[in-house]
Formats: sequence, C-alpha cells, structure tokens
Amino acid sequence: MKTKWRSNVIAQLEKDAEQFLNTSAVSISFDTYRQFMRNGDRQVYEEHYFLRRKRLTTFGLLRYLYPEREEYTAALENEIWQVCNEFTWCLPAHLDMQFEEQDYKTYKQTYQLQYTVDLFAAETAFTLAELVDLFGEQLDGFLVEKVKIEIDRRVFAPFMERTFHWEKATHNWASVCGGSIGAAALYLLNGESKQTQIIDRVIHTINHYLQGFEEDGACTEGYGYWQYGFGYFVYFADLLDRYLNIDLFERPKVKAVAMFQQKVFLADNKVVNFSDAEPTAAPMLGLTHYLHEKFPEVHIPPETVASTRFVDHCGRWAPAIRELSWHDSKIKGMDWPQESYVMEHSSIFLSRTDQHAFAVKAGHNDEPHNHNDIGQFILYGRGNVFLRDLGSGQYHKDYFSDKRYQFICNSAEGHSVPVINGDYQQEGARFSGKIAQVKQSSDNEEIELDLSCAYPEQLQFIRKFDWDKSDRPKLVVSDDFVFETTPSSLVESFIAEDIPFDIVDNKIYLKGKEEILEILFEKDKVLPSIKRKRFRNHQGEIEYYVHILCEVLSVTKNVSVKFEFKFSGGR
Repeated sequence: MKTKWRSNVIAQLEKDAEQFLNTSAVSISFDTYRQFMRNGDRQVYEEHYFLRRKRLTTFGLLRYLYPEREEYTAALENEIWQVCNEFTWCLPAHLDMQFEEQDYKTYKQTYQLQYTVDLFAAETAFTLAELVDLFGEQLDGFLVEKVKIEIDRRVFAPFMERTFHWEKATHNWASVCGGSIGAAALYLLNGESKQTQIIDRVIHTINHYLQGFEEDGACTEGYGYWQYGFGYFVYFADLLDRYLNIDLFERPKVKAVAMFQQKVFLADNKVVNFSDAEPTAAPMLGLTHYLHEKFPEVHIPPETVASTRFVDHCGRWAPAIRELSWHDSKIKGMDWPQESYVMEHSSIFLSRTDQHAFAVKAGHNDEPHNHNDIGQFILYGRGNVFLRDLGSGQYHKDYFSDKRYQFICNSAEGHSVPVINGDYQQEGARFSGKIAQVKQSSDNEEIELDLSCAYPEQLQFIRKFDWDKSDRPKLVVSDDFVFETTPSSLVESFIAEDIPFDIVDNKIYLKGKEEILEILFEKDKVLPSIKRKRFRNHQGEIEYYVHILCEVLSVTKNVSVKFEFKFSGGR
C-alpha cells in the first residue's frame, strides 16, 4: 500500500532523476582537490563529491523501484563507473597524505597504490557492494568485477594491512567505518577466511562504539550523529544477523540508544540541538519502523515530520534504500508523547508538553563534537524556539583544530551560560557539571544543576530551573554564586531566536509567531542589553540570532540572580 509519504518520496526521486539524466556531474579538478590543503575550504570539493553520490543513489533507488526501466540501469552503471575511477573515495579533510600522496620512491617498494579509509571510503564500499548484490545480474559483468577489485584494493586491503584510529573510537566513526566495511565483507567475501578476520575486527570496533554511550542511551554528539552513527550500527547488525546469525541487538545499551530519538525532539521537527546538531531534523521512518519491530517501546512519529527528500546531503545509499524497504505502510505514527526524560548519566533533561518544551544539559566540555555549554538550556513554544542553541557551524579545517572555540556556535559565548570576570567557559573534561536534583509532579518540575566545576574560578554555582507546565507555562531560572574572591564582573547571557524584541521597564519581550515570551528580570540587580548578531551555520549560510546580555550591577562574593520566562499568549 502506497501512503502519501511514499508517493511523495517516489515523485521527488523521479523529479531528481529527470534533472540528473539531462546533466552531467562535474569532474573534480586538481585545483578543487587541493583547496582544503591550501586554505582549509571543504565546500567546493564536497559539493562535487556528494553530487556524484546523490546521482548514484537516486538511480539505484529508481532501478530498485522500476527494474524494467533500462535508462535507470544505464545511468546507474555510468555513476558506478565514475565512482570506480575517482582518485580517492576519502575526503581531502580526512586524507593521510603518506598514502594517497605517496612519492614514487615509496610506490616502488610495493608497486601498489595506498589508500586512507575514512567514513566516506567505507560508505562507498558498502554502497557499491550492496548495489552489486541487489542488481549484479542486470549490470555489465565487467563493471561488477571492477567494483569488487576497487573495493578490495581501496578498502579491504588497507584494512587488513594496518590499523586505524577509528577502530577504538567511541563515536560515529567507529560504527560508520566499521559497519560499512563489515557490510561490504558480508556481501562480497562469503565463506572466505578474510571475511572472518574482517568481521571479528569490526565487531570489536562496534563494541567500542557502544562504549561511547552512557546507560541512558543519549548521544552527546547530537541527534544527527545518532541518526548517522547508530543508523550504520543498525544496518550492519541487521546484515550480520541475516548472514551469520550473530545478534548485536541483544547487547547492553542498544535498546536505550534506540529510544534516544523520542527523547530529543521539542516538537514536530524541532530538535534539542546541543553539540554539533542542527535545529531541525526529519526522523527516518524506515529506520524507526525497523527499531520499533525490535523494541516496541520505540515511538513512531507521524509521516508529516518525515522528509520526502530522504537522499541526504551526502547522497548516502544505505539509509535511503532502507527508508524504502523498511518503511511499513501499515504503521500509523503519533505526535511526540507529552513526557519528561531525565538522562542522568549524560546530564540531559527534556520536558515536552502539548505546545511547549524545555531542555537543559550539564555534562562536560570534552564531549564528542563538544561545545562549551555546561548549563545551556532551550525553551520552545508554539513553533518558536525562543531560547535556542545555535547548533553546528560550517565544517572547515579550523573547525576541528585548536581554533574550534573561536567559532561562536562552539564557544560558551554562543550559549545561555554566565560570563565570569569577562571569561567564558573553557574546553576540557575538567570543566563539568551535573544534575544534582530533580523533583517532578504532573504540572511542575524542578531541576537543579551543580555547575561549580564549569569555570576556572573557585566558586560554588547552582543553577535551578522551576518549570511550570500549566496552560501558560513559565520557567524560572535562578543562579546562585558563592565566590572565593569577588569577581570583577558577572554577566548573564541568553541566546534567543531571531525574532522581534522589545524592552519595557523590567521586561524583555520576544515576539513569536503565535505567542510572546516575557522575560522578567530584577531591574535593581541587572542591566540588560540586546544585540542582533550573526554566524555561519552548518550549510555555510549567514544566520542571525538575538543575544541578550544582563550585567549584574553589584557583584559580591555571594550573588543570586533570577529570571522568569513567561509565555503570555498571542501577539
């Protein structure tokens, strides 16, 4: 049975394919390849690289849907051919230069080209292996053999000959690289001793990946990396169970990790986007339906929040084909449940009502894809994320260097946390906070964070949230500081959505689409100022936000400051 979502998905695929059939992908020039090494720019190369994958995946999906359409088979073969002839399957940002850029003297030692295996090289191997498994009998025989040779020399051989940093990683690299290589081995190396060796190593890598999760199953890298990393875990685990009867879903934590998705949405497509996460996301229905079958407690969202353009910005085949093949049209989804979740080990809290939501985190400042954001909170109401998280910035060479915290979205300056002595929170695991206490009732929740270790200053710092979940919700934020030495300055900082604002007497008004958020401040204690600022988001686009700064007028060794965030109805 075709649902409206599935019909829209197929219509979008056909539209994209029509465009791709009438255009050719640009070959990557040497100058484009060199840009990252010269100036740190990733965008131009990756646009060309990922366009090739989008074309490959789109034609593969349409070959799956319409096996009788020869034009899709021919187009798929052409894209496979182009991928097989790429200089490297690895992104320049991930290259180990001693391999791809080996000199002639080194080459003559083995007379073999050497390759780096990163996320995208591994994904490419998985993609091509699965395409050959699905359509091999309909593809040109020489091309099928070419695919097998390229996967072997670019991925299997390097993996067998050396070890990689991601094999002991506790984040998405482990599951994506390991799971992709394992999947390709299951498809292509049936019964070979090399398959056993690869699978054994991959399972060890997967174990490291799972160690990166706390018992509560939260993904501190951000929701997008849950979709990505845990998705590839699931794709590999499914194949491993089918091919070798090894069940990874029985491992500790897997059920908790599977349920993370329903604990991280504010409403509809709005995400609790701590760390390098984007503010909106579309749940993957096929993946969710599969997980629901494994674990019935996994919530199924409605089709209205899922994207009909599920070939993602990187053109990934593995998630896209499973969105089609795992989607169960008989399952009817529901809105995100009105629930509260305390992810104690990861120090994340979310409370979701019918039209409003509140989220807060503690944690530490050395998390995967870390932001300096201990004590950060998000406040949502009727379509607006009034108090927001900037989320992920544009990836660049400097973004993953010692210059990372010069980017506003990663710095404490871009989060709703205090500034003490003019200094922001610093990076490092020693800067940390914890959820000290949670009190919950049907209409009220109180969260207390101990943030005493979040700053280099010697202090006790308790941040309390009193969340009134009535028809007109209200959040009271109280900060209590006890300093060993009186600081020279103390500024409360709040990051708000780019919407109209005003200050009248002791209130700041943020004017949303359907309602207004009133921020009441203690006029005798703080002096507010508001500025509209901008940053470059994950897509490289300029995005604006509103920065509210409240300078504490009289700073002593003991300071208490209170703010009330009150939803006050329509505009």
